[in-house]
Amino acid sequence: MTDGSRAIESMLYRLGEQIDWPEHPDQVPAVLRRLSAPTRPQRRLRWVSATAAIILIVASVFLLSPGARQAVADLLGVAGIEVRFDPGMEPPVGAELDLGEVVTLEEAQTAVDFDLSLIDSLGQPDAIYLSPRPSEGRVSMVWRGDETLPAAGEADVGLIHSQFELDLAENELFVKSVRPENGVRAVDIAGILGLWIDGAPHAITYEDAAGKVVEEETRLAGNVLMWERAGVTHRIETTLPLQQALALARSIGSAD
Repeated sequence: MTDGSRAIESMLYRLGEQIDWPEHPDQVPAVLRRLSAPTRPQRRLRWVSATAAIILIVASVFLLSPGARQAVADLLGVAGIEVRFDPGMEPPVGAELDLGEVVTLEEAQTAVDFDLSLIDSLGQPDAIYLSPRPSEGRVSMVWRGDETLPAAGEADVGLIHSQFELDLAENELFVKSVRPENGVRAVDIAGILGLWIDGAPHAITYEDAAGKVVEEETRLAGNVLMWERAGVTHRIETTLPLQQALALARSIGSAD
């Protein structure tokens, strides 16, 4: 028996000691009948049965003690499979908003051709998402709702800052679909003309550089501040009123 086999046997033995096995009826008569009957090798079935047994063990591990879970993790590690148990793991904030793939700030910056910016007064975002829409890529930074950033709806999101390349001044196909209950006004953001829309949710329709028409609705049931700087469109979604949203926009600096 090799050292690896002994290790596996030892781990399985320790695992068996920690499982509260239910009582079973006497299987000896049934086994003897099966042994006396002529059979032919069933190698594939044995492999399937062994695989099913392993799956059953792995599925049962969540019902065991932390020590037993670690024993199974160690066992699978022998086969080159890494298993991590993190009971505190939760999906990132904003995961249900279809903002794209979760990435790091470095990964987001590498994926797009424009320089990313951060809202300095808020610090590092709680999650960053990368989306292929528009075709040049869109990066959305998400902050969790708290006392200073009231959350909207059930998403526990206080603010979304999206950045993508789209020239609002020259793109004639850019459309904001608003309702009569929306308020729309032009605002000044550090000398740059911006657009503030508050009230009911609304849609955004535009054509990206690849000629693809993209239509998106606001993710939060809140307000939107949009402006363009150095060829990059910035979009803030928040429940904050205009003056506070403007203060955040004016605090935006480089992500470097």
